[in-house]
Amino acid sequence: MMALIGIAAVALGVIVGWFAGQAPARVGRRSRWTSREMRPTVIVTWLLCAAGSGILAIAGARALAGASQYAQLVNDDLGELGLRVDRLSGVFLVITFAVALPVVVAALASGHERRPRMASAVALVLLCTAIVICADNLFLLLAAWEGLGFSFYLLVGYDRDRPGRGAASLLAIGFSKVSGAALLLGGLILAAQSHTFALQGLADGTHGWPRDLAYALLVFAFVAKAGLVPLHLWLPPAYAATPGPARAVLAGVAVNVAFYGLWRTLDVVGAPAPWLAAVVLVVAGVSAILGISHAAVHAKLLELIGWSSVENAGLILSGYGVALVGAATDEKMMTAAGLVAATAQVCAHALGKSLLFTAASDIEDTLGTTDLDRLRGVIFVRPAAGVGLAVGSFTLAGLPLTAGFASEWLTLEALMQQFRLHNLALELSTAVAAVLVALTIGVAGIAFVRLVALTVFGRPSTPLAAPSTHAPQVLPAAAMLVLGAACLGTALLAPLEVDMIAEGVRPIVGGAAFSADAGQWILQPVYPGFSALSPTLLWIVLPSFIALLMAMTLLFSGRRFFAVRRVPPWTSASRGVPGVRGYTSFGYAHAIRKVLAALLRTRHELRSEEQADVTITNAPGAREARLGYVVDVADVVERYVYRPLIPLARSTVHAAKRLQSGRLDAYMAYMLVALVAVVAVVTALGGG
Repeated sequence: MMALIGIAAVALGVIVGWFAGQAPARVGRRSRWTSREMRPTVIVTWLLCAAGSGILAIAGARALAGASQYAQLVNDDLGELGLRVDRLSGVFLVITFAVALPVVVAALASGHERRPRMASAVALVLLCTAIVICADNLFLLLAAWEGLGFSFYLLVGYDRDRPGRGAASLLAIGFSKVSGAALLLGGLILAAQSHTFALQGLADGTHGWPRDLAYALLVFAFVAKAGLVPLHLWLPPAYAATPGPARAVLAGVAVNVAFYGLWRTLDVVGAPAPWLAAVVLVVAGVSAILGISHAAVHAKLLELIGWSSVENAGLILSGYGVALVGAATDEKMMTAAGLVAATAQVCAHALGKSLLFTAASDIEDTLGTTDLDRLRGVIFVRPAAGVGLAVGSFTLAGLPLTAGFASEWLTLEALMQQFRLHNLALELSTAVAAVLVALTIGVAGIAFVRLVALTVFGRPSTPLAAPSTHAPQVLPAAAMLVLGAACLGTALLAPLEVDMIAEGVRPIVGGAAFSADAGQWILQPVYPGFSALSPTLLWIVLPSFIALLMAMTLLFSGRRFFAVRRVPPWTSASRGVPGVRGYTSFGYAHAIRKVLAALLRTRHELRSEEQADVTITNAPGAREARLGYVVDVADVVERYVYRPLIPLARSTVHAAKRLQSGRLDAYMAYMLVALVAVVAVVTALGGG
């Protein structure tokens, strides 16, 4: 089985990478490598990760072509534990590990001699990701899920001596534990009724409220890993705290297991309760607008990209919500439309987010800052990273000629099918989600225009620091080139991408005949004749019109086209007022802070400050009184949902401490009570 070979390669990388950190680096007169060179074991680990990723992507492609694979690992009282690659797991293997390959290659050349075991932690992420996607047994899936949460904890808290890493890693492992508990409880409820732990038969014979409860718990478990509101609290700080090369692995690779879990839940359990579909749609729309609102105003590059992950989780889950609505109402075509749109958005997010974080890692390592007001004109000092930021931003903003344009169009078209429903609650929830997603796409354009226009191409008021040259640039630049070409090429070949996705999700739809490819390189939202779009023809038409416009401009303007008229630069302040001229990244986002003040809880404050200023008073040591204008935003979920729960959580912890008396008989009594409760619940569910 090819997938087993890929998993074995990554598992070997975990072991080799772990031993890379056993002994300190050899530095000195007799050293074979210097402190700025990676140890051979670290290089071998990254190469094993790259090889395993390539093999897993090929295994997924073979499954999509019809060559399903199965490998039995154990056969005991829990049933057969094995790895299975079918069409659904195949499409996620292709999306996940085709992206992982260039990301790992970029990390290979990143140096990081101070982090010898980081490669092992990344390999553990890839290993658990592959097992989750290929597992065919509930307990194997749970084991890999817990391992994934542990690897997140290792990576987020790797640089534990840096500020904020401890809190971010605790948030990551805390939400992972909550997710794992929900997955365990939901799976056991289904297993109690079906009397099997095999995924394919896990929901057989289930019915009534236990089935609905289990379905809700499974959805809760997977959206917690995706970062959907209100379970997003861990995601932006965790991504920002993770060491540079590993961010793209977490955000563009590992997060796909959450979406795979949701797709597999729909495949295994079947149609959900209508109320669950409505809740998913509304929460997804709220997540999308909340995530992009914070991304549009954030002053740090890493946090901006992290908040855009919350937005993209909302966009993806909007399409998935449409699929749930279709399943709940037995509208197979709507289920197909939602799954195709959501999976296309998963692909666009994986490519764009991996590219953005790879470029951001290069910028952070070489320029030493991620402050957007200090990062101006990045493309002039780090061309590859600047191009990566631009293409990744265009992809996540859903602009034409990128993968995000077709996927967001398909999502909107899927949401527009609400007129086919005959359930008022589902119609309203679909309409609400459509409005929120449309608003999100508009704000995303503003957010990423700020990143591209000011950070990538803007002229800095003060020159950026010269980039350090200790890190090789060839492999990271090549990786960013591959990811950028994939973002653009996926749009050019969008019908082929949609055909691949359709093959992967067809088993969930139940064999219904559908296609989102209308032929002639034209896409449609599954429903023939509803609407049509050709991203491929846009690649021909738009560049042709631009070339025609440039030619006509040159023809009719003559030499005047190259004439330059120089004028004083625009400034919003008068002479003598300190500050940079023109827009800053902070100032550009101020309109969003004002318009969305109710959502962002924008706070304004004037502070009286004193600072030395000899340029105006001409008196050395003189102090000038100034008013400082402070603008801040807050996460409404963190402020109004989680913060009020802190006193209750502390009281619960104190009460739990009092139960720890140190008496063995008391602990035995606790275990007896827990055992009786579990037996009673399982017996009741199994008998129902």
